[in-house]
Order: sequence, then C-alpha cells, then structure tokens
Amino acid sequence: MTAVGFIGVGAMGEPMARRVQETGHDVLVWTRRPERARQLQDAGLATGTLEEVAARPVLVSCLRDAAAVREVFLDDGPGALALQAGLVIEHATVDPATSREVAATLGARGIHYVDAPVSGGPAGAADGTLVTMCGGTDEAIAAARLILKATCGRIVPVGGPGAGVAVKLVNQLLVAAHSVAAAEAAALVRVLGIDPDVALDALMGGWAASRRLELQFTDAVRGQNAPDGACLEKFLEVLDLVDGALDGSGIFSALMPGVRRTWEAAAAAHPEGSFAALTEAYGREQGGTAQGRRTTPQAKSEISGGSSSQ
Repeated sequence: MTAVGFIGVGAMGEPMARRVQETGHDVLVWTRRPERARQLQDAGLATGTLEEVAARPVLVSCLRDAAAVREVFLDDGPGALALQAGLVIEHATVDPATSREVAATLGARGIHYVDAPVSGGPAGAADGTLVTMCGGTDEAIAAARLILKATCGRIVPVGGPGAGVAVKLVNQLLVAAHSVAAAEAAALVRVLGIDPDVALDALMGGWAASRRLELQFTDAVRGQNAPDGACLEKFLEVLDLVDGALDGSGIFSALMPGVRRTWEAAAAAHPEGSFAALTEAYGREQGGTAQGRRTTPQAKSEISGGSSSQ
C-alpha cells in the first residue's frame, strides 16, 4: 500500500482517486472549497490540507490547466513549499513547455515527475480503462506504473518530459475533428429521417467507424445532450492548446478553423453539454451549418482560407 496525495478532484479526478483507493492505496485528497470537501467525504474519500496532501510520498494531480499547474509546482505558494513527494504524476492537459519546466524544477529537488495526460473521459476514469501517454525518465515512469495501473487500461511511455502532453495534444486534435465530423453526420441523418441506431450499425461496420461516432451519434440525432462531465465550454481551452501546437510547429490547419466555429457555436448554447450537443450547432433546418444557414460558395472559400489560430 502506498500513501498517495491527490489534488484536482473534479469530473476526472474524483473517479480516478476512488480507483486508486479501491486498489488498496491510502488516498488523501485536497480541494479548496469546504462544501466540495464534504461531498468527497460523503463519497468515501479522506480529505486533508494542501500541505498534508503534498507531504505524501506520491502526489497525483489532475489540475484544470497550465495556470493551476504553475501555481502549485512553480510559484512560491504553500503547495510548492510543502511538497515532499518523491514522485509527482500530473494528468492535466497543458502545453509541453510547462511540463518540461515543472519536470526540471522538481528534478532539481530530487523529485520524479511524469506528465501523464489521459484519454477516455469520466466513464473511462470510473472504469479504470483510460489510456495515458507518459512523458518522463524511464525511472520516473516505472515508479508511476504502480499508481497508473489503477486508473489506466493502457500505459504508453512516449518519451522524455513534455512528450506525454505533446502526444495528448495530437490526441485532442483528433478527438475534436472526429467529434465534429460525427456531429455533422448526425445533423444529416436527422434531416434525412433515418433511424439513428440503424445508421450507426451500418457506419460502424466500415471505414467511417470511430470511437466518437460510437459514443455521441445516436444521442446527437435525438437531441439528448445532458451534461456528462466532458463539457463543451471547457474543451475550448484544449482547442487553444492544439492551435498553439500547430502554430508553433508551422503547420497550417485547414481543419481546425471549422472545428472551432462549430465548437464555439455549440458551447455558446450548451456550455455544460456533452459532445452530442455539437450537432445543435447545425440547427434543425435542412442544410443548416454551424451558423444555422446554408454554406455558400463564398463561405466555402472563406473556410479554406482560414488559419489554425482562429
């Protein structure tokens, strides 16, 4: 049994912390808000102060973004000062430069750091079937496996510090593109009046098949967009990171401007909605686009001339 501290117990972090605890580890979690702490206690998780959590030999973090990661691990705040862990596992999706800086800073203090972003959503976190792409030294990743195997069905070392989040951004580019493609297909099937279950059965049998199509298609056609933890509005921050990676690599994206337009339109109407809500960006009228109108030749020209930073 390992004493594990856990911070960032949100939609992904809470089920991950429970999985780690269920596999026999002694888990102590921290949250800023007292009311949230009570909810976590009711869910069977022990809570403590940030200093108590950061003093544990292993610290697992599932923070919201790069700003939060920097606050805890790089700023001169209480979390950084109290950190006594020999191993830190960070599941946040951030830019590779932030991960490399945190790894170097903690490494100078003799602390192993693994950037281990995950894919699979809240359901995968609860089931322990996430995939994680790990960046770090061989020694650090080997030490992290004992904890990661509680939450992840697939653990893939991809390189040194920062490599994990770099691959995660490629993952998120594909997730975004596949999700919008599935949304557009659902909008078309809705207009054509085809039974979505029948359509999905056919589409999943050939080259059109994708995990996002499987997960969101029928709900999208039926307009079932209830929040499931993977909210549209928050994912816009991920699109910013993807755009930054593309721009920084000098890659012009013909794809991402349209993806972003659809995502922003859907998120404006359904900020907490599931990815199935992306289809609502197209409207319900025949020929609807992400702006709710027919795509004209002029609009198509504008789309082809966009940049990845839009």
